Amino acid sequence: MRRALIAIALLLAGCAREAPKKSFILATTTTVQGSGVLPLLQVEFERDTGIEIHPIVAGSGQALALAAEDNADVTITHDPGAEKHFVAAHKPRLYQQFMWNDFIIVGPPKDPAGVAHARSAADAFARIARTHSVFTSRNDQSGTYTKERALWRAALTVPELNPGYLKMGQPMPALLRSASELQAYTLSDCATFDQLASSLRIRLLFEGDPFLRNVYSVMLISADPNAARFVEWLLRGRGRSLMETFEVKGHRAFHIL
Repeated sequence: MRRALIAIALLLAGCAREAPKKSFILATTTTVQGSGVLPLLQVEFERDTGIEIHPIVAGSGQALALAAEDNADVTITHDPGAEKHFVAAHKPRLYQQFMWNDFIIVGPPKDPAGVAHARSAADAFARIARTHSVFTSRNDQSGTYTKERALWRAALTVPELNPGYLKMGQPMPALLRSASELQAYTLSDCATFDQLASSLRIRLLFEGDPFLRNVYSVMLISADPNAARFVEWLLRGRGRSLMETFEVKGHRAFHIL
């Protein structure tokens, strides 16, 4: 598929009698897009280098699957377990955890499950299950869904036993809107929630548990020099300083490792 896409792009460029722009393919997560940082990276990296980022936005698992099929040059994901398996199986040219933020638990302002009074994230999930409260789940191959399932296990709970457990199969921004409409609880990364909070009828109810740390990693998959230049720019160049200072609604979105 990748070779066919490249061939079509070159053909179109030839028809236009213009040299194709330098570019590479970045497979990254819906939380990177939903936070607003992906458009920033696209604009600023092209401004600095003249190289275009062609993003494919999906869950972390899907992004890694694209890389495994040689359909991405770089990945930015947030699923350490899946990344560990990928590194062992596919030996990327570079793998580095480089930033983090937090997952948070959000839900209806009335908080029928008492999540705001939970002693831990696992306790919050146990309260949701015990009260049969509505919970909207990503139910996809995302890092957010991987963390959600780990939280249900930590709560010693099978979420499917709750009739209010809804498997949505939606990316993070859409899931937050669904949770708002349904007055449901859900797990979100803090940056995407901050971007959308003013338009939602749910609020942040629980945060701060170390178990909720959300670590992002970058992998260099291909030998494309444009991709390698991006990874260097992100980890050690101006991209790093952009990530350190990026804010959403006045809140720092990411912390650099």
